[in-house]
Formats: sequence, structure tokens, C-alpha cells
Amino acid sequence: MLTSEQLGNFKQVNISADAEKTAQRTEQLWKKQKNATKAELIEFAGCTAATMRRIYKTGAIHIKLVVAIAQGVNINPYYLTGEADEPGEFTQAALLQLLNQHGYTKLADEIAPPAPAEEAPKPKRKYTRKQKPVTEDEAPAPEPEVVAEPESEPEVAAEPEPVAEAAPVPKAAVDISEEDMQALLHSLVILDRAGVAIAQEKLAAVKGILVS
Repeated sequence: MLTSEQLGNFKQVNISADAEKTAQRTEQLWKKQKNATKAELIEFAGCTAATMRRIYKTGAIHIKLVVAIAQGVNINPYYLTGEADEPGEFTQAALLQLLNQHGYTKLADEIAPPAPAEEAPKPKRKYTRKQKPVTEDEAPAPEPEVVAEPESEPEVAAEPEPVAEAAPVPKAAVDISEEDMQALLHSLVILDRAGVAIAQEKLAAVKGILVS
């Protein structure tokens, strides 16, 4: 969840994917709220009632108001931008996705839940097999006498085979910019914190390459 202070750092850039849906859905949501709720939303977003009316007249909405309305009335923020068909509910996962999608990765990292600590594996109990007493019938037979073989010529140690050189690492088929790499890495960190197994494996591989 975000505070009104954090909302004040957002840029006022339109993020609606469908102006008609944004206008229609915002108007429906706004008009069915009680006056007390409207006042709370206006104060939380740091805007005016005219700003809210402008949304459902123009269909343009910026991320600050998307988060404020979605968090205030508990709906999916993507429902307001026209990218989701159902209102759903306001979740932290949807908020983090929205922030990362529009370049607020630093804020997303700050509010993301910490990754669960891994439990240390329990030590295995040592098992000692009891020796079965040997009876006369089971007693081992005497070992046969070993006859020494004539000495043979010393064997010549085989020369070690040459070690094959490591195959060169193929260059990526598509060049990725530094900005895209940072965005991909942030997304991988978020999925890793969410417990996605494949993301954890990929992130571990990236870390191994960076520190090698």
C-alpha cells in the first residue's frame, strides 16, 4: 500500500490503455461513492473534485489517480486503465506490476515483501547396522594360499590426453540495452521474492556469473 506522500512523486502522464473504458468505469465508480468516501479519496490523492470529473470526461488518467482510486475503493488498478475486464480487487502484486511497468522500479523494490528465509535442512540420523553373530556354519572359509607371480617389466605410464579447450560462449542473438537489462533484472528479483522456482534458479545463475 502507498501513502499520500509517495503518490506525490508520480508524474502526471496519461497511462490509460482505453480512454472510453477509463472514462466510463471511473464515472460509475465515483458517482456511487458516498460523499465522505469522495472527500477521503480527494484528500489522499491531493487533487480536487474537478480533477475526478475531468477523468470521466476525457478518459485520461495518470498513475497517481489510478493508485489512489484503486486503493481507496479496493479494485484492480488495471480495471481503471482499461487493461482488465473485471474490477477484481486491489492487491500488492497488481500494484508492484503497475509500478514496474511504468518505470517506478525503485519504489516497487521498497514496498515489495521480503523473501521468505529458507529453513536449514535437518541433519540425518546416523544409522548403525548391528552385526549378526557368526555361527560355526557361517564361519568364513580359509583363504587360499597366494602364489607370487614372476615380476614383470614396469609399465610405462600413459601420457595424459590433452584437455579440450572450453567452447566459446555464443554471443546473444539479440543485443539488449542496459536499461532493458535493468528492467529484466528487477522483474526477476520480484518473481524470486514471490517464490517462483524458475525465477530463483535464473537469479542464482545470474549472481553466479556476476561474482565469477
